[in-house]
Amino acid sequence: MREMESERALKGSFYTIKDDFYKWIGTFITLTIVWILTQKYSLDYKTSIFFVITIFAILLWCFSLIPDAITGLLLPTLYVIFKVSSPAVAFKAWTSTIPWLVLAAMLISTMLNETGVARRIGIWSIAKFGKTFSTILLGITLAGIIITPFIPSVIAKIIIFNIITIGLIETLGYKPKSLEATLIIMAGFFVISTFRLGFATGDSGIIIGLNYAQQVTGSVLTWTQYLIHNLPYVLFYTFGSLGILILFSKNTKPLTKEKIELLQEKYLDLGKIKNQEKKAFLMMGFALLLMSTESIHKINSAWILIVLSSLFFIPKIDLLNNDSLKKINLFSLLFIVGAMSIGSVASETQAINIIKNLLQPFFSGSIFSIITVSYISGILLNFLLTPLAAMSSFTIPLIQLGIENNINPYIMTYIFQISLDQYLLPYEFAGLLLVYTSGYVSLKTLVQILIVRMGFGLIVLLGIAYPWWNILGIISN
Repeated sequence: MREMESERALKGSFYTIKDDFYKWIGTFITLTIVWILTQKYSLDYKTSIFFVITIFAILLWCFSLIPDAITGLLLPTLYVIFKVSSPAVAFKAWTSTIPWLVLAAMLISTMLNETGVARRIGIWSIAKFGKTFSTILLGITLAGIIITPFIPSVIAKIIIFNIITIGLIETLGYKPKSLEATLIIMAGFFVISTFRLGFATGDSGIIIGLNYAQQVTGSVLTWTQYLIHNLPYVLFYTFGSLGILILFSKNTKPLTKEKIELLQEKYLDLGKIKNQEKKAFLMMGFALLLMSTESIHKINSAWILIVLSSLFFIPKIDLLNNDSLKKINLFSLLFIVGAMSIGSVASETQAINIIKNLLQPFFSGSIFSIITVSYISGILLNFLLTPLAAMSSFTIPLIQLGIENNINPYIMTYIFQISLDQYLLPYEFAGLLLVYTSGYVSLKTLVQILIVRMGFGLIVLLGIAYPWWNILGIISN
């Protein structure tokens, strides 16, 4: 039964609507309304068709009427067929670093999983610090902090930690959907969801946002510069999210001596570090060194990771092989690059100005009010779009609104990233849906935790991030 529920939930955001027929009817009714509105307000042909095609793709993603990757392939193609843009613009994302960075992320994630490095780090951290229930949560958080810089794919990280935390729950004998099980699963989710924001290669959405800011400013942000801009407050955000879970853990039972011994046994079962794991640690350390010195050697982190992940297949290194490639879902590239085409094509139409004009009345006053409005905008968009689609569609309008208020485009991107990390229900983000449909998380407890975290996220932006950006002198455009 649990597998059936998971399968249904993973079909799409609006999984409560069971009949695809009604979803198709709703989709075409919505598109008809969109077309009528574009004609009522006398929008030009390109802009009208852009809205119709884009909303069509978004609805296909929301309802999962066809595979997400096929929608991603269809989207730029329709832009070209209906003369909204040229192929050079619609497929521009393929010439950027993003698809190749995503591919490298898939290879690195597969390598860390197959060699057992990710699992070893997770279990070691939990066994090392797991003396009380709160320190188990701390151990999970520290493991996530160690792993995050080395795995650019957020979903891959969540999958790895979901496996680790479910194994931990089973080892300690906690019941599915109990408070303890929910907190352990969410500790794994929170550290991945929050700490990734401190790295330019944290996930695809971050890369897309930075790409748009780069287009507007004409300046390229290095991996280290991004780290300096974001890591200090992201650390506070990460440990603050852990603190929220610890507050909820007050009603959990203390760990018995037997359960503590079980954690130690689980680590000892891993045995000594194997040669493959040693090679993996060396390769990841080398990658981190090269990425952190990008400002010196001037080689983009994407190309570093591509070359590095290619080395995994070389004899003597032999961290991956042909069978490993079969485990990688290359179709997800089509979804990511397809979503990116929205921003590229929007700049060829009046769509960005229209969205900007709709939001403009709310973007006035002090920097605090603009940060708050941007934060709320991201939360509301999450109800309708995936974080990736929202980042692709709305980053440029927000950047332009920021410029009009003398705010650095990169700062607007950072604010938007944190706002899109706020969720209320599992369907809003594939990673959260994945952990929820494992069957170990109580929805009631989950929603309570996420509401508290939403308020905390705004406190982080206003009380920690803003002062830090002020110290660095990077707020003004």
